[in-house]
Amino acid sequence: MRKGILAAATLAILLAFSFGAAWSQTSGEAGRDTFRLTHIESFEPFAVVENGTSKGLTVDILTEALARVGLKVVFAAQPQEKEQEMVLKGEADGLSFFAINAERKKAFDFSDPYLMTGGALFVKSPAPPCNSLKGLEGKTVVTPLKGPLAGYIKKNFPGVKVFTDVKDYKSTLQAVLDGKADAAALNTQVGAVLAGGSFPGKFSLPERGFLEIPIGVAVAKGKNGDFLARFNKGLKAIMADGTYDRIIAKWEVPATTKPPKE
Repeated sequence: MRKGILAAATLAILLAFSFGAAWSQTSGEAGRDTFRLTHIESFEPFAVVENGTSKGLTVDILTEALARVGLKVVFAAQPQEKEQEMVLKGEADGLSFFAINAERKKAFDFSDPYLMTGGALFVKSPAPPCNSLKGLEGKTVVTPLKGPLAGYIKKNFPGVKVFTDVKDYKSTLQAVLDGKADAAALNTQVGAVLAGGSFPGKFSLPERGFLEIPIGVAVAKGKNGDFLARFNKGLKAIMADGTYDRIIAKWEVPATTKPPKE
C-alpha cells in the first residue's frame, strides 16, 4: 500500500491538468446509472490511484454497495481543497469520503455513515505517544484547514494553537519535523500509514485517537437524493451478508471502522 502513496503523488501532476482525464477509465462512462465521485488524492488506505485506477477501502465499500442496487461509480482523485467546489458546481456528483457534521449539512446531503474514522496525534520520535489534546495546552498542533479537525480543536481546546498553513497530509507531518508544530492532528488510519511509509521511525504513533468521526458520501444539498437512498440500501446489504467485514479485513483496518448498528 505504501507504493500507492508514491504512485498517487506522481499522478497528481497529470491529474491537475484535466478533470476529465482524472476520472477512472475502468469503471465506465458517466450516465444515468453511473455516478461520479471524488476522493482525496494519496489518501491511503481509503483511496489511492494505481495505473490510473482508484483503489482502497472506500473504493471497495462504495463499489460493492452500489453494485447491489444496480449502480456504477467512477472515481477521480483530486486535491482536498478542490473537492467541495467541484461538487457544488456540478462537476462531480458527490464526495466519496466526507466527515458528517452539522455545519456541512447546511450545504451537503449525506448518506448513512459507511465507516468510522477519527483524529489522532502524531509527535516527533523519540517523544512518547500523545493520545490527548489536553496535554498540548499552549503548544501548536498542525492540521489541514479543509479537514474537520481544525475546527474541532479550536472549539473544544481553545488553549491549543492551531497551525493550518499546509496543503496536504505529508506537508502536515513535515511541519512537525521542521519544528513548526509540536504535533500533527490527522486521520487515525491515514496518518499512521503515511507516517510509517514516508517518515519511517521519525514519529511516535498514537495508541488511540482523540476523536471519532462518521464518514459518508456527500452530494450538493437537494440533489441526487435518490442516489443516496439507493446507496444506503446497498450498504445495508453488504453489511448483512459479510461482504463489508471481508473488505475491512482485506485492508487490515480495525474492526471499529464498521459503523455501530442503529
